[in-house]
Amino acid sequence: MVEKARLNPLRLLIEPCWILSLALFWSGAAFAQNPITFPADAGIIDVTAFGAVPDDDGDDTEAIQTALNQFPGGNRIVYLPPGEYRVTDTLRWPDGEHPGQSQKRVILQGAGESLSTLRLPDNSKGFSDNEPKALIWTGRKPAQRFRNAIRDLTIEIGEDNRNAIGLQFNASNQGGIRNVTIRAAENAGKIGLDLGHSDEIGPLLVRNLTVEGFEVGISSKWPVNSNTFEHVNLINQRQYGWWNYHQMIFVRGLVSENQCTVLYNERNSWGTVTLLDSHLHGINSPRTPAIVNQRQLVMRNVEILDYWRAVENDDKDRDKGDIDGSTLIELDSSHRNITSPFRGLKDRTLADAGEVKRLPVKETPDVPRGDPTKDWANLLTFGADPKGEKDSSPALQRAIDSGKKTIYLPPAADFRFEGEVEIRGPVQRIIGLEGRFTAVGDPVWKLVDDKHTGGLPDAPVVIIERLTHRSGGADLKIRQESKRTLVISSTIGFNVEGHGTGDLFLDDFCGHLDRVAPGQNVWCRQLNSERKEGIKCRNMGGNLWILGMKTENLGTIFELTGGGHTEVNGLFLYSNAGWNEADPAIRIRDSTAVFLGINERNFNRSPVSFWVSETQERETKELRERPWIYLSR
Repeated sequence: MVEKARLNPLRLLIEPCWILSLALFWSGAAFAQNPITFPADAGIIDVTAFGAVPDDDGDDTEAIQTALNQFPGGNRIVYLPPGEYRVTDTLRWPDGEHPGQSQKRVILQGAGESLSTLRLPDNSKGFSDNEPKALIWTGRKPAQRFRNAIRDLTIEIGEDNRNAIGLQFNASNQGGIRNVTIRAAENAGKIGLDLGHSDEIGPLLVRNLTVEGFEVGISSKWPVNSNTFEHVNLINQRQYGWWNYHQMIFVRGLVSENQCTVLYNERNSWGTVTLLDSHLHGINSPRTPAIVNQRQLVMRNVEILDYWRAVENDDKDRDKGDIDGSTLIELDSSHRNITSPFRGLKDRTLADAGEVKRLPVKETPDVPRGDPTKDWANLLTFGADPKGEKDSSPALQRAIDSGKKTIYLPPAADFRFEGEVEIRGPVQRIIGLEGRFTAVGDPVWKLVDDKHTGGLPDAPVVIIERLTHRSGGADLKIRQESKRTLVISSTIGFNVEGHGTGDLFLDDFCGHLDRVAPGQNVWCRQLNSERKEGIKCRNMGGNLWILGMKTENLGTIFELTGGGHTEVNGLFLYSNAGWNEADPAIRIRDSTAVFLGINERNFNRSPVSFWVSETQERETKELRERPWIYLSR
């Protein structure tokens, strides 16, 4: 069942001090932070304008709630300048005047994880009662909580608040949590991050999260819509670091320092866990397993130290076998449901599969924010039409060619794009500040090389972020024609094509990856593709790595050709639209692929009927039943 990796002599020693240092590094708390700020005309909702006063003894609850209520469903950033804000009741995402505005498109933004803090004072009324109560709540089902986000701040629970929940979070299609610490005083706090308070949470991306204290660090529940996590630190929980029931979670970079069990994947559910590149360290943990798994679990490169048992596999339907001792687990499938027609594998262990190729994983690069008063330019100042009646493509080209490093699109405008734009020269960021655009016809933005503006060199990394198209509108095409790196983050409504050699990163991306070029390297975190018909993702000869993908509607999900390699760590298909029996969900032609953790939810009794068609050297083999793990040739 277990294939142990060879130890890399360069691998860092896993000791408590190192784990804590790594946790601080991933959370950003180990370094002094410059405050995140925005231009004065950027349409940001500053809570201090509504009466919130940081670092005093006043109650800031009403002021912050008033700020949150200003633009329900409005794609606005509600900003917390540096300081500590006292909150004594639940902060709630607003309902608005009609359901279309409810609990969506609201972004709570701090000045930095170590700079902006929301604090529940000691012994606050209502947080020690029998019913758990959240400090922040962002919405209930159905799955309409588009684009909600919390960024760059700390949530603190004071003493004697034993039933306090730090954050009950919900986002749909695109949205998530970035650079956040949730901390409770000793013996305080019920749950740090609650992703089980409602059904239909996700898909979403959680990146750089630290949860310290609480009875349970993270709770994730219910069968739709899958959630993706990268760089999560769990410290000093009292019952479980993470309790999962029903949900599909795709996790990379979990670091835990705990006396209790880190992960409990509960029985009698559909809960599935894909866990990569993680370090679980037990502190005085006699007779305690690091992981209690009662459903489906796949792990790759997971270091487990100083626990009585690494994995306790306990399922009423089958004995999957426990994993004793402290070990570096390279590959482990708890259900042994591994399929590889060209390797002759069916329901065998990954240890029987021989060498399983693994792509190197690059972290998404950071792009300097610069000085918003000097380095940023408002698209409106270059003649863009804020009402969306005229094409703003020429204005965007002028802004790019102005020599500014950041071009921002204020959220109050509705920009229309019809033409072609070249992203060139020193511009390194196009940021939407959460606003919307309308695409008409076939507009395209191209990242190009060596078309310098005013003699200024090309920026080595370019990011397009925090933008969405208007609901029901057309998508906007982005062509990576460059040898430079392109990052697309926190966006809805883009179709991306690779035509160059430069690296491509898609993070918290709701759209389509229409082409990976031969020889190109692509990394995706939380890819949500909902094209109603047709192929949703094509790799035409490059290297494609995905952490967490959710998709729905008809049509082939992956078409893999041209000798490339694809690695998918967690795939969730919501197949209620039915299925065309002629279309495989995955088509492989003379290429290689590894799919870890494939799962499906179907409530209309019409699940996928054709999962894989793999052709190697003119020989084709087909798979009709869903695999949990699929290996190509």
